[in-house]
Amino acid sequence: MPQIYSVTNIPPEVLAYGMAKYSRSRRPLRDNLRELSEDKAAQFLNTFYFDYGHASIADLAHVALAIEDISLFAAMEIVDEPLWDGQERSTRYQNFDRAPYYRPPNAGGFYDERTQELLELYHGTLASSQALQREWYPRPPEMDETAYGRVIRARALDIARYCLPLNMLTSVGQITSARTLEQQIGRLLASPLAEVQEIAGHMKAAATQDAPFDPEGPSSTSPQPLLPTLVKYARADQYRLALGQLLRPLAVQAPGVVGEPVDLITEADPQDAQIAHLLYPFGHGSYRQYLGQASRMSSGEKRDLLDSVFALRGDHDDWPRLMRQAPLVFDLTMDVGAFRDFNRHRRVSKAVQDLSLDMSYALPAPLAGTDPGQSLEDGLRAYYARLQAAKPGDVLPYLFPLAHKRRVLMSMDIAEAAYIIELRSRSQGHFSYRSLAWDMYRALERKKPEWARYIRVTPPEIFNPFQR
Repeated sequence: MPQIYSVTNIPPEVLAYGMAKYSRSRRPLRDNLRELSEDKAAQFLNTFYFDYGHASIADLAHVALAIEDISLFAAMEIVDEPLWDGQERSTRYQNFDRAPYYRPPNAGGFYDERTQELLELYHGTLASSQALQREWYPRPPEMDETAYGRVIRARALDIARYCLPLNMLTSVGQITSARTLEQQIGRLLASPLAEVQEIAGHMKAAATQDAPFDPEGPSSTSPQPLLPTLVKYARADQYRLALGQLLRPLAVQAPGVVGEPVDLITEADPQDAQIAHLLYPFGHGSYRQYLGQASRMSSGEKRDLLDSVFALRGDHDDWPRLMRQAPLVFDLTMDVGAFRDFNRHRRVSKAVQDLSLDMSYALPAPLAGTDPGQSLEDGLRAYYARLQAAKPGDVLPYLFPLAHKRRVLMSMDIAEAAYIIELRSRSQGHFSYRSLAWDMYRALERKKPEWARYIRVTPPEIFNPFQR
């Protein structure tokens, strides 16, 4: 008869050790755990994880981290991890009016002035949007005023978030395996931004050095860090840095242009597609531009480039994440607010471009043709003119609002495309990504109607303002 039981109150590395013993012992997990100690676990993990390279052992140790008081921009970098589970403070339900913001050490008066300018725009847009929502959607008789007020406020926040600067402080909670955490820290340490590097250092310390938070208070024994062994060697991802130096000069040859919000590519030469994926995040061109750039290269030039890519690969480096592909390739242009939602989808291969002034900004569709909409457009136009004139250097990403557009390449299979389209097109979704999901469906319908017919998409005209 099967023996099935749960375990609790076991340090993550000890539990990983106990489960790893299944491959080397016939004994039950409960017997292994009774005799294990953290010292024995560390000795085992040092041998089999680091010396022998059994990386799957680190998938058995999971840890929860709270990452608080970080910028919205840094949070996007943290979340950009394929095997990641977590939550972030929502701009759709929480009011960021007058909230604190991240200030880089080299920020000057211009940085503070622009931040306050966007916050004033946020404050005014939130107030005018709430008034409009009450005018557009009167309270149904069966809905009480408290519930109605929450819905109206949330709808207004959907609009006002376009004005939020990316330096606003937020919080992220995540649960990952030790292997994912190690890779995540290495990627973040390779960031050009000091804030992201600092966060990565604190994440490593929280896992390997600091005692974990215990809601029941400190115990009689000295609490130990949760992952003292498996993450201790996390370093900046040198392969990632080297790839940037190699590929960026080629990628910037494609001029950045703002095209259609959705471009679906289903057929491309496999080698050209690999090269286009490699170039995409290091420039601001479209995926079709990079496919064209690859197709114009001779077979020898393609081979030499790929030889250079793999010559940089270290002994413990995986294949570049950018070379993971799937049949459907969506080149998507969206506002950063929508990107934060799309960024949470995991069953995709993703390449994200840096934020650039060339990409401009989006405006909230519900305000089109209204006086508040015109005021917002005038405010953002003046704001961007000041950014263009000042060129504020490496603090620029923090001064972009959530309205700013960015480009992301997402490769997926039909099942994931259906999931994203069905989820993001629902009536309760944000209007920005609802529009994007609908465009994805229409692109798929044109190119693969035999697949699209099974997708349960919600057309944009189906909308219940009181459903959240």
